[in-house]
Parts: sequence; structure tokens; C-alpha cells
Amino acid sequence: MYYVQLIDFFYIYITNFKPPTMKKYLLSGAVALFISASFAFKGDDVHLKGVIEDSTCAASKTQMSPLNSRVACVKKCLKMGATAVLVVEGKVYKIANQKAVLKYAGEDVSVDGTVTGDTIQVTKITEVKS
Repeated sequence: MYYVQLIDFFYIYITNFKPPTMKKYLLSGAVALFISASFAFKGDDVHLKGVIEDSTCAASKTQMSPLNSRVACVKKCLKMGATAVLVVEGKVYKIANQKAVLKYAGEDVSVDGTVTGDTIQVTKITEVKS
């Protein structure tokens, strides 16, 4: 009698056994992708030295004003609606927190912050004396 029950158990187990479905594979793949993507898009903490410029002049690859009047030119463009950007060796970074850098318009600066794509979130800024 015991053997009959054992055989019935295995028969029921084998006939009702379902291998993992495609949904389970897709779900586990999506979870793995989400976790890896969250690490991939994390910003990098950086220390950069450059110039706070306005977006209008920084977009043109030529110097729009003489160096001795750069501060006045940048401040004027910012008042006219341009946004402040950080220019480091020809690379232009958009600045996420504009108010943090406005008093350094046109100046050589050292910036600590988090870069995500082409945008920097400034955490610390100091003027670099030439």
C-alpha cells in the first residue's frame, strides 16, 4: 500500500511539474537590468578648474570679448537671459544650480561637484587667483 501511494505521488508530481516560464525569465532579467542601470547613471564626483562663462559666448568657439573685459561681458549676457556654464579646456558643462556660481561670472574657478552627462551639480566653488 505504501508503494502505491509513493508511485501516485511521483506520478502527480511529474505530470503537474511546470518548468519556469518565460515570464519569470523576463522578470528576473528586468530586475537585473534596472539594478545595473541605476549604477550606470550615477553621477561622478569631480574636481574641475575652468571659467564660468555665459551659454551664449561659450557656444561660439571664438572669444567674444577681450580678456580684460570678460567679467563685464559675462555678467551682461547673464542679465540678458543667458545661463551660466563651466568651460573646462573647451568642454562646456551646464550648471544645475545657477545661483551657486553667479558671483563668479567670468572668473577662473575651481569647482567640486557631481557630473551627470554634460551637467554639473556644484557642491563647492572657489576663485582661482591667476
